[in-house]
This record gives sequence, C-alpha cells and structure tokens, in this order.
Amino acid sequence: MKNKFLAAAVEIVGFNLLALFLVYKLYILPRLAVVSDGGPVETGLMIFVGIYLAGMIVIGFHIYITMIKPAAKAQEELKKAAEESKKAEIIRKEFVANVSHELKTPLTSIFGFIDTLQQGAAEDPEIRTKFIDIIAIETARLKRLIEDLLVLSDIENKKESADAKEFCVKTVLERTVEALEPIAEDKEVRLITEYDEDAWIYGSPDRFRQMMVNLIENAIKYSEPGGRVWVIVRLTEEKVQVAVKDEGIGIAKEHLERLFERFYRVDKSRSTKAGGTGLGLSIVKHIAALFGAELNVESEVGEGSTFYVTFER
Repeated sequence: MKNKFLAAAVEIVGFNLLALFLVYKLYILPRLAVVSDGGPVETGLMIFVGIYLAGMIVIGFHIYITMIKPAAKAQEELKKAAEESKKAEIIRKEFVANVSHELKTPLTSIFGFIDTLQQGAAEDPEIRTKFIDIIAIETARLKRLIEDLLVLSDIENKKESADAKEFCVKTVLERTVEALEPIAEDKEVRLITEYDEDAWIYGSPDRFRQMMVNLIENAIKYSEPGGRVWVIVRLTEEKVQVAVKDEGIGIAKEHLERLFERFYRVDKSRSTKAGGTGLGLSIVKHIAALFGAELNVESEVGEGSTFYVTFER
C-alpha cells in the first residue's frame, strides 16, 4: 500500500509539472508574442483546460482503482473477520459451558450415590444394587460423552484420514446395519435397506461408517416400537446419495437450522433418556464436510425424518 501511495504522489506531481509546462507553452508564450487578434491565446487556454481536466479524471480513477477500492475491501474483510472472531468466541464459550454442564451432571449424580452408599446405604442389598446400577449408567454416559468429544476433536484436526481410499458404499453399509440389528430388535424396529451395487465414493471407510452409525442409531432411538427405518443408496451419473429415513416422532421446522450444532437437543429429556450425548449430529456434519458431501434433512412432526448425505462420485 505504501508503494501505491508513492506512485500516486509521483503521478500527481508529474501531471501538475506537465500542466505548468502547458500553461507556459500554450498561454504565457502566446501572451508574450505580438498577436493582434488574441485568437491563439484563447485557443491555447481552452486546450490546456481540457487536457488538465481529462488528466485529473484519469489520475483520480487510477487512485480509486489501485488504493481507495482495495482499502475499502480490506476494511470490509477486517470487519467480517472481527465479526467471525467474535462469533467463534461466543461459540467457544457456549461449548465450554455445555461441556462443563454435560460432565457435571453425571459426576454430581455419581458422587451423590457414592456418598449415600458410604453413609450406610450399602448395608441394604436392594438399595446398594439400585445405586450401583445408576452409577454404572452415569459412568457409561460419561464414557460416551468423552469418546464423542475425542472423535469430534480428531475430525476437526485432521483434514483427511490416513485410510482414505475409494470404497464400495454397499459393503460398508451392510456391515453397519448388521452391527445395529440388535439395537433395532430390542426397540422392535425393522431395518429396510435398498442399495445400488455400483455406488463407490472416495474417503475414509471408518469415518463413513461412523457417520452412518450415528444417523441410523438416531433413527432407531427416536422410532416407536413397530416402526421402520430405511437405509437407501441412490446413484446418478455424478453423485451418490445415502438416505436414512424413519417413521419416528419427527422434528419441528424451527429446530432444523440448529440441528447439527454441538449439544443442541430438540427434546433434552428424551435425548438424555435415549442415551444421547448431543454430539452425534455434529459429528455427522463434520464427517460430511471431510467428504465434501452435502447434508440435508427433511422432517415433519409425527411423520418422521429423512437425512440425506450426497457425495460426489
């Protein structure tokens, strides 16, 4: 920017020196000459005024293009960066507060039951068994939360996984669905699959499986007994689309925009009861970003939800 200011200063000084030369050449010299009718003097002056105005316009336009416009753009970018930094700081504070709350809740419960047991409740076998079961549940919840936090951190810090390769979508999904069948059976939910044999994408198979586990497991958890969950793979000339559809409780439209935020829960009590950490869909969003995939959701309250992940072939 300093060099541009120097160049502009040189242009202005140089042009004004040229203007002085033209004044001398076109106005002063003819004045000194003996010209009876004065015609050349007026003609020379008009030529000078025209050239000077045109020159100043050109210089002004050049200064605007090379300095004023870039400076305004830089100022706008700085303002945008400051706003993004402020937003990031707010998100960071909210994240820390949410993590603290999510960790504190089960820990408080665990410490409370341990203290009660130490005070003599352990002598009663029935109470002891009940409290130990609750402590085990809360400990498992803590373990899931920490594991999800580590997964999220790992995804955010690694642009591309070491095991990235071209893989068959059907093969990975078959194994994923097979692993989730016991959960579906316990909930009395039927898993229905529709695969395209030729669907292949590039990326980490493990990350893809992780994303699908979160989507399918969510669909099972929020389905009613007797419900159905579809896992569908569609193939076009340029894209591979994986859809996970359920007939569950559905999601109200006002929640869809924030659905993939960390710790955002549509129904907190139901989510906690279902064993969710509030990070599953955020993990899905970040893995989709690693694949360069497009993530969309359609949902109606009482009718179910469909999550679409669309990959480039």
